[in-house]
Amino acid sequence: MGNSSSTYHSSSTESSGKSWHTKCICVGCGFMDNMCQPAFAGDVRCCCFEAAVKVDPSQCKDAHQLCIARAGMKVGPVVVDATNPFVDKHELIVVAEKKVCGC
Repeated sequence: MGNSSSTYHSSSTESSGKSWHTKCICVGCGFMDNMCQPAFAGDVRCCCFEAAVKVDPSQCKDAHQLCIARAGMKVGPVVVDATNPFVDKHELIVVAEKKVCGC
């Protein structure tokens, strides 16, 4: 896990450097000072598989932040994503890298 190319790695899920850090062989635990930033976080990395999820209420302080949404995936050479058209207005319709419609 010494590879620094990880894109999902978060210090929120590391027990090292936290208050009351305790470790036994390969399992560690600790306590963060800030309880809700993030409220829940998890990441997994094993060989070539990597995944992460985070629930952070601090990202929803203003009403307009509730609409910011995005999802994406990649399989082989194909990349697919979905965005909120009310927030991401600059590219509503794009065909072969040419913008047809957008603000």
